[in-house]
Amino acid sequence: MKKSIKLIFFALVLTLLFAQTASAAEIQQPGTIETSATSSVNVDPDIVQLNLSVRTEANSAALAQENNSIAVNKAMDLLVGEGLSKDAIKTTNYSTYSYTKSDDTTKNEVTVYSSNSSMTVTIKELDKVGDILDKLADISEVNVNSVNYSIQDPGKYKDQVIASAIAAAKENILSSANALGVTLDKLDSLRIDFNSDSNIQPYPRNTVSLSGSATPQPQSPEKITISATADLSYTVQQ
Repeated sequence: MKKSIKLIFFALVLTLLFAQTASAAEIQQPGTIETSATSSVNVDPDIVQLNLSVRTEANSAALAQENNSIAVNKAMDLLVGEGLSKDAIKTTNYSTYSYTKSDDTTKNEVTVYSSNSSMTVTIKELDKVGDILDKLADISEVNVNSVNYSIQDPGKYKDQVIASAIAAAKENILSSANALGVTLDKLDSLRIDFNSDSNIQPYPRNTVSLSGSATPQPQSPEKITISATADLSYTVQQ
């Protein structure tokens, strides 16, 4: 009986050993070579977006809102007069709130109402940007928060930079395989990241000369970098 039990136990141990060996073989993965390469092109911007804010204050909410509407319309009339379509001018936010402050004369606490509008203006004629910024500076309630240069259609450069990034990544893979003395088998994975950066220029309000005319705001935007990164992986023959 004891001999029979020992044989059964020995058989179970062998079964477990075989099972573990088989499992280890199943999860074993083939070797891979991975690399990454980036290709980019620098192009001149062909569109600009102005981010404007319009702020007005008064001793009543109604008056603050009325003054804000007047300032917004003044800015819109100026922009349309410069040849922009109304579709290129968007109001993105509007709010009115109140706060208290000390009156400079009486030193008493008074309630002030503030109305705020946010606007985005899209300009395709870049040669007009400097002049428009100068004229907007004459409207005291309007502040230009940023000047954002970009590309209208970055997709037209997409095929070019992606193809270059993949070619560079594949060249790296081949060089690595030759250096290691291994033979590539097949493509394991490929990931592409495409990116088109914008050129954002903070805009300080124009200074005013002694003659009362605004100092021109020079606009010299940098080129826009459009890039693609290819992450490439190949298995190697075992």
